[in-house]
Amino acid sequence: FFSEKACTMGGDNLGRLSPGENLALGMMSGVCCKMTNYPLLVWKNQSQQGLALTTNPKLLYRGLPMACLNLGGTTAVQFWFTGFFQKLLTEGGKKPLTSQNEMLAAFLAGACAGVPCSLLELTMIQQQRFGGSMFSVPQRLVADQGARSLTRGMLPCTGRESLFTMAMLGLCPVIQRELKDTYGLSNDTALAAGALSASLFSATLSHPMDTIKTCLQGDVEQVKYTNVRSTAQSLVEEYGVAKGLFKGLTWRVGLITTTFFLINRFKEVIAPVAFPVKEEKASA
Repeated sequence: FFSEKACTMGGDNLGRLSPGENLALGMMSGVCCKMTNYPLLVWKNQSQQGLALTTNPKLLYRGLPMACLNLGGTTAVQFWFTGFFQKLLTEGGKKPLTSQNEMLAAFLAGACAGVPCSLLELTMIQQQRFGGSMFSVPQRLVADQGARSLTRGMLPCTGRESLFTMAMLGLCPVIQRELKDTYGLSNDTALAAGALSASLFSATLSHPMDTIKTCLQGDVEQVKYTNVRSTAQSLVEEYGVAKGLFKGLTWRVGLITTTFFLINRFKEVIAPVAFPVKEEKASA
């Protein structure tokens, strides 16, 4: 339906779009992605918490609206800040955007996105475990555990999002361009290779932070997991380093690979359609 030229006009350089356009593009790309690969997220979270994997659709898709809001909203923030930092690093487009600055901009954007992402994922994980709506869950947490409970797992989430965003909006498109320009691969093949390579890198490095965050947010009452350090120690003592800190890594590699591919693909497809005037000017 979309030509190769139209898709590649999606623009790895989010600095070309306005802040509002980046927000909209990120939200649309994130929601479309999560509607596609949500079961992988559920199985990853269940695996990390030592819970049985479910295939019951009523349980498997519980929390999907919050997951769409989470990835859509977080991706919108990531796109916005990536565009902001790209413009900052290139002095408003006066300097060319290097691959190093493209990855740096994405890394900084991920750190900024970690705060809202943590709150949304806390709500989603609590929904997956105990049910409730996207509004009742935060209210219950504040009533039972206090307002500070809403910051549960925020530190490891911020670290994880920095690496995640750097790989998704920095490393993945950089690899994609290199494979297309140097080796003549097609757009989709280069994107798939870039998504897999970037996901293996980011998933492996950030997985301990993701596992600790998931355990903390699944146990807000602190029955078993109290803080970041004690949670890491508990996981290592109970399961060992590999099975403790890297529980669910296989599911997460699959989740991140599909997310990187889908986010960048939806970005490429949606951008020239939703913002044709900006794209035409950018490519002129």
